[in-house]
Amino acid sequence: MNNEPRQNPYEVLGVEKDAEARAIKKAYFERVRQNPPETHPEEFRRLREAYELLSDPEARQAFDASTAAQADGPEAAGNAHLKEAINLFEAGDKEGGRKVLTTLLTEQPDFHDARLLLGRHFLFEGEFKQALAEFDALLERAPEHWQGHLQRGWVLVRQERLKEAADAFWRAGKHGPTEVGPRVALADCLEAMGQVADAIEVLTKAQELPGVSRMDVLALKVRRIATMLEYGQDADVETDLKQLDAELPESADPELRRWTGGQLSSAAAHLFAQQKSKAANRLLEFGRRFNPESATEVAYPTCVSLDVDALPAVTREWLHSEAERIGGWRVVATWVMPALFTLALATGTCFLMASVFFGTSERGVLGWIGCALFAAIAFGITWAQARQLRRVMASPYGRFNTIHPLHLIEVAIDRITVWPLVHLQDMQLVNHQNNGVYQHTAIEMRFNGKRMTLTVRGKDKAEELANELIARRRRVLELLGRGMLDAESGVEHLPPALLARADKAGHVRAQAPRSPWPGVFAAAGVGVVLVGAAVWPQQRIAAEHSWTRVAFQGDLSSLLEYLREQPDPRFAPEIQARVDAELGRAHALLEARLDPGSPAAPSRAFFTGLLKGVSRTHSRRLSVTWEAPNGKRMPPGDDPSELLIGAWQRTVNEALGQGVLVVDGGRGSRHEGPSLLTLRVREDLRPGAGGTSSQRVWSVVQEGPGADAAVPPLELVADAADPRASEVLFHAWVDRWHLPGAGDRRPLLLTASTLGPEAQP
Repeated sequence: MNNEPRQNPYEVLGVEKDAEARAIKKAYFERVRQNPPETHPEEFRRLREAYELLSDPEARQAFDASTAAQADGPEAAGNAHLKEAINLFEAGDKEGGRKVLTTLLTEQPDFHDARLLLGRHFLFEGEFKQALAEFDALLERAPEHWQGHLQRGWVLVRQERLKEAADAFWRAGKHGPTEVGPRVALADCLEAMGQVADAIEVLTKAQELPGVSRMDVLALKVRRIATMLEYGQDADVETDLKQLDAELPESADPELRRWTGGQLSSAAAHLFAQQKSKAANRLLEFGRRFNPESATEVAYPTCVSLDVDALPAVTREWLHSEAERIGGWRVVATWVMPALFTLALATGTCFLMASVFFGTSERGVLGWIGCALFAAIAFGITWAQARQLRRVMASPYGRFNTIHPLHLIEVAIDRITVWPLVHLQDMQLVNHQNNGVYQHTAIEMRFNGKRMTLTVRGKDKAEELANELIARRRRVLELLGRGMLDAESGVEHLPPALLARADKAGHVRAQAPRSPWPGVFAAAGVGVVLVGAAVWPQQRIAAEHSWTRVAFQGDLSSLLEYLREQPDPRFAPEIQARVDAELGRAHALLEARLDPGSPAAPSRAFFTGLLKGVSRTHSRRLSVTWEAPNGKRMPPGDDPSELLIGAWQRTVNEALGQGVLVVDGGRGSRHEGPSLLTLRVREDLRPGAGGTSSQRVWSVVQEGPGADAAVPPLELVADAADPRASEVLFHAWVDRWHLPGAGDRRPLLLTASTLGPEAQP
């Protein structure tokens, strides 16, 4: 406490002793503007003390009683002692003040103001038993002393004896028929007892007291509205608010309107304290029409994010000083993680482009489109991250958390997030450990239903921050309740009116913010252009790789596949030469095996034509298909399809050697290419001449680009009853086309006999 005797508050504020509350508030703010706390701290302290005393009705009444003595008269000495006790209490000398009052009451036991002061002193010190004893003694001598009943009720409330307290408040109202204070106290007590309807009724009847001032009526109306809002009676609130608005039109006394706005703000502070943020904001929003000049009596959003460029210069200067004080921009994690992430993205993008330019796999149109899409995404994201890193490095703030007089603020590079402390409803400190070793403390908070968490390293530091937040919130609500929040030092750094500009997403943007999207799209376009520029060189690299692979393998199948799929002009002649060399060796083998004297010698032209077709079409497939009579499916034992394929494979192997031609049934693998020549065998059943048994007929035709190996179509006939008819037909085919084996009667087909193994190549 200040050891100096308190100055006369009326003189400090320059108001008369009978000044109303609104005049006192007006004088206070006028003098605060003339003596701001930054430049006149001592004068500001005296102004605040004076306003706090005169804005509290009971404290003001006690002060007036202590100074009511006249210079002369029988009560002058008692009043002088009363003033002496007050000065001792204010100077911190509790024992001295009690001693003065006790002595005074011993000499003048009916000096009720002295007993009231002593009882109030015990009440404020938490000595409820002594306080109750003093008020009981006062009421024993003056049973109709309404102030005694009122103070006795407050002691009983502190002792949680609510029913007795309600009776004391009722008696205070009975003996003070024109006093509003006892009615408000009774309403508070009934509300605490859960009798909300009775409390509202008491507030309503109090407005009809004889001689009650208009300001008291307005205060009771506001209190009634706040009580209904607190307990969810919104329907009735709307009616009362409309009546209050009609009672104070714009043409009414401006000071009275501002005073009513202050009363609404005071009620809102109470609702905030009861964690009724929505109801409190409703009162503040409504009260804004009565006091539009106030910077703090406005509705508070739960959370708002703001671009730093949207802040006024004074706010940016304050943030810069806070960053210097806390060292937010010096935190390594502020720029290290963005730098590492940017480096990782840039490295990944470089690897992606390297694979696009120097990849050895062949790509089609869809493959290049996919590469362009990935490059666009990678370049766009990398550019956006690089832009973020530049913002981080250029920011004078960095990342830190700080406490504004009204808000908790999270600063992140070029954006701040504001959490108004009036909405702080819950807080928990959770210590995190790893293997029993303390790591950090998480301060988990709830702001009007929204949760946010601060991570603090150090238990003591976390507790200190939590205590500071709680104390700051308490102070904000106290000042808002007293109408003194506008004068709080630092409010101008982040005025609540700025927060009201937030859009539906809760964000306040700069006037002309630069959109990152043009840069992202431009970077994506660069990626697409680079992919387009990589098409030609990558195709050359892929062709060289494919040529190297084929040259290393060297088999005829790989050489032919290369010539079919990707005949690069640089390497195709050499590959063709190697193919022709392989085919030349096969032709030499043909010449050696089918000498002019063999029965198969006439088929040399057929096989030579096949070799030419391989050289020209780059395919080595020979397809042999068999169709059943009338398209019917034959039992597996009677279907010669696989037998024909195996016999033809053995035939070409005998003529050209292993691995030159591949015989299949028309469904060869993709890497062998299209069919060089297709031999179609269609079987029909024909009745025998003269009533003989039926005949099996094979009609053989050739199709495909291998027509260079021209042979005449065949029609082969065999007895259908012969179990070896398929072998007879194929042997006739061999003889007619002079294939290897012509004139040799050894079995050529796999049948149900033991000749099966010989049909395999």
